[in-house]
Amino acid sequence: MSRVHPSVDITHISPCHSSRFGRKPKLIVLHATVSHNEPGLRDLRSLGNFFGTLAARASAHVATDAEGNSGRYVWDHDKAWHCRWYNSPSLGIEQVWYPGDHWAAEQIRETARWVAYWSVKYDIPIRIGKTFGGVVTRSGVVTHRSLGRLGGGHTDPPNYPINTMIAKAKYFKSQL
Repeated sequence: MSRVHPSVDITHISPCHSSRFGRKPKLIVLHATVSHNEPGLRDLRSLGNFFGTLAARASAHVATDAEGNSGRYVWDHDKAWHCRWYNSPSLGIEQVWYPGDHWAAEQIRETARWVAYWSVKYDIPIRIGKTFGGVVTRSGVVTHRSLGRLGGGHTDPPNYPINTMIAKAKYFKSQL
């Protein structure tokens, strides 16, 4: 039987966060780092070092790598700096991925574990979310790309198997 809860293999809390002022998250935003997966925890430690400087002006709540490891960078009650106007109502998952790489099954599973965990903890439905003009119009899971200019104008994660990840997240939620 595979594990249901997400792991936290490293913790490196970033200074790039601010108060959520009690606002409850409604979105889970999926990102891609555009960096190579490295064996063990080196990739997650490198990401923690990047997020660990104020000069980065960026962070995420957690990250997953191709081996199914996770790193924690911002506590859930705080606002990570990952998608501009949508930072306050969202939780962010960076996924270590480089263009041309395939999306690793272990990474999708670990990301799905986080989605299931946050779905239960914050009552965020496991479905495709929607936004319009800086407002969340349907809570759920979104890609950074889907947030458009107000989300920072990013195009990640490309070719992401969101339906597969959502199906796995629903399964893990049913096991919690």
